[in-house]
Amino acid sequence: MATLKYFTKGTGNPSTIYLRFKHGRKYDFTKSTALLVDPTYWNNKKGSVKQISTFADKKNLQNDLNGLSNDILNKFNDKYTKGELINSEWLKDGITAYFNQNSETDLNFLIDFAEYHKANQHHKIQANGKIGVSQATIRKYSTIINKLKQFEKHKKKRLRVVEVDLKFHKEFIKYFHEVDLLSYNTIGKYLTFIKTIVKEAKRNGIKVSIDIEKSEFRPPKEKTTFVTLNPSEINRVFDYDFTKTPYLDNARDWLIIGVWSGARAGDLLSFTAENVNNGFIEYTAQKTGQKIILPLHPQVKAILEKHGGNFPRATSTQKFNDYIKTVCQTVGFTELLDGAKTTKLKKGVWRKQKGTFEKWELVSTHICRRSFATNHYGKLPTPVLMAITGHTTEKMFLNYIRKTAQDNAKVLNSFWETQEIKRDKKAVLKPVKTGTN
Repeated sequence: MATLKYFTKGTGNPSTIYLRFKHGRKYDFTKSTALLVDPTYWNNKKGSVKQISTFADKKNLQNDLNGLSNDILNKFNDKYTKGELINSEWLKDGITAYFNQNSETDLNFLIDFAEYHKANQHHKIQANGKIGVSQATIRKYSTIINKLKQFEKHKKKRLRVVEVDLKFHKEFIKYFHEVDLLSYNTIGKYLTFIKTIVKEAKRNGIKVSIDIEKSEFRPPKEKTTFVTLNPSEINRVFDYDFTKTPYLDNARDWLIIGVWSGARAGDLLSFTAENVNNGFIEYTAQKTGQKIILPLHPQVKAILEKHGGNFPRATSTQKFNDYIKTVCQTVGFTELLDGAKTTKLKKGVWRKQKGTFEKWELVSTHICRRSFATNHYGKLPTPVLMAITGHTTEKMFLNYIRKTAQDNAKVLNSFWETQEIKRDKKAVLKPVKTGTN
C-alpha cells in the first residue's frame, strides 16, 4: 500500500517540508516540496501542520499538502496500472507540476514567491470556507508579477523578498509614476498586493524586512473625480429620440438599465431574459460571486417591453464605453468639469490625463454603478445599497461614492429637519376638544 509522509530536517527557520513516498520495497523516494514552514508550527511526528491559533495560514498550508498527497496518489495509481516508469524523478515532476514550480525556483526571490503564491490561490481557503479565488483576482496577481518583472528589468537585478523595504517602496513609486506615468492610486493598488504577497511569504517562514509593518509603507493616494448622472439627467437620456441612430439607441437602453441596476459593465452586458424572474433581476456578480437580486425600475421595464421582453442587443464593454460618451454628448451634457480622461500617449500606451473637460468626455462604464449608488444614498438604508452594489463593508461603499463625514452629517441633519416638519404638522392638525352645553 502506498504511503506518503511529510517531514522537516533540523531546526532551522524556515525549514523545508519534504515528502517521502513509499510503496513496498521497490518504491521509496524522498523529494523537497519547496514549501517552507516555521518549525514552531510543524508536527514532525504526525507529518502535519499544527492547528494553533497563532499560525494564520495553517489551513491553507495543510490544504496544499493534502492536495499534493491526493494528486501524487492518483498519478501513481494511473502509472502503476499501466506499468509505466515510477522513480524519484517521477515524484519530483509530480510535485513541480502540482505547484507550477520549475527547477530554478527559489522562493526567497520576490517574483518566484509571487508566482508560487498566485499558483496556490486555487487552493486557498477563504474566511467563509470557500476554496479558491475569482479569476479577476488571479488576473490582478498576473498584472503585479508583470509589473515586478518590469521593475526588476529597470533595476537590472533580481529582488529578494527581504528587499521589499522602505527603499523599495520609494523607488517603486518613483519609477512607475515618473517613467511608466501611472497614477498614484494605481501604484498604491500594486503596492497593496505586493505587501500581501510579502506577508504571505513571512507566514511561510521566509525572511522579510521589518519595514513592511511600518506605517510609512503605505499606498500613495491622490484625490480622484468621477461623474454621475442625477435623476433629471437620466430622464433626459431616457426621453431622447435615438431612433435614427440604432447603435446609440441600443447603447442608451443599456445605459438606462445600468444606472437603475448598479451592475458592473461585465455583469450588465451579460443580462438576458433568463435573469428576470417575477419582476426582479437576479444574477451572480462575476467579480465577487455574490448573488444579487433587485427589482425592475419602471424605465427598465419600459425598455424590456420595447425589446419584446428581452434586453437590448448584446455589445462589448469597449463599444458600450465609447457609445455612451456619444449618447451623453448628443443629449447635451457639455458642462465643464475637472477630471481625468484616458488619453493615448504613444502606441499601445494609454494613461489618464487630468484637465477640464465637457462632462460627456468623462463618461465611462463606471457611471452606471456610481450613479445608482450616489442617487440612492441617503434615501435607502446603506446595507440595502451595499447588497445591490456588492460592497462588503460600509467603508468601501462610502469611499466608492466619495462620501465624507460632512456628507453623513448633512444626511442626518436632513433627517432631523424632516422629522421636525412632521411633528409641526401633527401639532397643527391635532383636534381641539370644545365643551358643549
